[in-house]
Amino acid sequence: MSEPKFNQNLVRSILLGILAIGIGILIFKQFSKDDTKSEPKISFRSKSVIAEKALLSDIPILIEVSGRLKASNRLELYSEVSGILKSSNFRAGSKFSKNQTIASIDDREFRAQLKAQKSSFMGLISQILADVSLDYPNEYETWKTFLQNIDPNNSLPKIPDVTDQQFKQFISGRNILSNYYNIQSQEVRLQKHRITAPYSGVLSETSIDPGTLVRAGQKLGTFTQQGGYELEASVSKTDLAYLKIGSKVNLFSDEFNKTYQGTVSRINSIIDPGTQLVSVFLKVSGSDLHEGSYLTAKISGGTATNALKIKRSLLFDNSTYIIQEDSTLYKQPVEILNYLGEYAIIKGITSGSKVPNQAISGAFEGMKVIPITQTTP
Repeated sequence: MSEPKFNQNLVRSILLGILAIGIGILIFKQFSKDDTKSEPKISFRSKSVIAEKALLSDIPILIEVSGRLKASNRLELYSEVSGILKSSNFRAGSKFSKNQTIASIDDREFRAQLKAQKSSFMGLISQILADVSLDYPNEYETWKTFLQNIDPNNSLPKIPDVTDQQFKQFISGRNILSNYYNIQSQEVRLQKHRITAPYSGVLSETSIDPGTLVRAGQKLGTFTQQGGYELEASVSKTDLAYLKIGSKVNLFSDEFNKTYQGTVSRINSIIDPGTQLVSVFLKVSGSDLHEGSYLTAKISGGTATNALKIKRSLLFDNSTYIIQEDSTLYKQPVEILNYLGEYAIIKGITSGSKVPNQAISGAFEGMKVIPITQTTP
């Protein structure tokens, strides 16, 4: 009876052993699988890069700027005298030709006072003529003619030249000279009651209405010349090296879809401390242009010799990558001559060098790449 029981125990032990071994194998395989998953997958393949074979050439330098137009000739009108503004057409938008009266200020009272001064002056000369005929007979006819030529309604004639010092002292003592020059001063002031146009233009703004009392020193308005304008643009110190007065400029208007010809008229010698830019003034004319119009200008700055045009996205720290003979990247320092839209004109690249055509993600010096070469000027 004991032998069958022994056999059963033996079989049971063998089965348990086999089961334990199977479970152990399964656990081992599971851990081995997890370890395999955690191992990093490493690719040793090089990145393909489209490259261009650099061919150096002479490239025109174009400096692109934009801004709003201002009238080249702009005159702020101020009154130097007091009175009522008589001009009925003194309103914004009114046009005037050269030498036409822009503003006329009532001068009737002042003109009457001036006539009275001239009449008094004529009386002074009449009083001395008798003494002149006796003491200075050579001067008599000259001063008699001068008196006859004086008209209170017109400007004083030129006073006779006096060479005799004794006679000069004589007429000075009678206040002839002081009265003459005082009247001349008042005649100049009389002319200031009338403001004339120094050139053909338009009243762009007015600060007083016709019929209003004007006071001395008061601003009346602004008078601007039409057709001639300036555009103030800011350029970098680098671009300034390519500019000079008289350089040709092409200005484009999106409003009229038209191109205008202009020139560089002035260059400021002072650099703005805040922006480190320099103001350049461009002169342009056109009958359809207006003050405040927005224009984009392309200024010709000469030619860059043995230069290369590449995308701005390829530049970093005044450098760019080139692909060496062993297909590794090399950081090449360059000189940036000018920016033109999304491109840059540079120097420092050897002709025939392979230059990437696009920015390389994760690029570093010494990185292995597979260049797909194109040739471009």
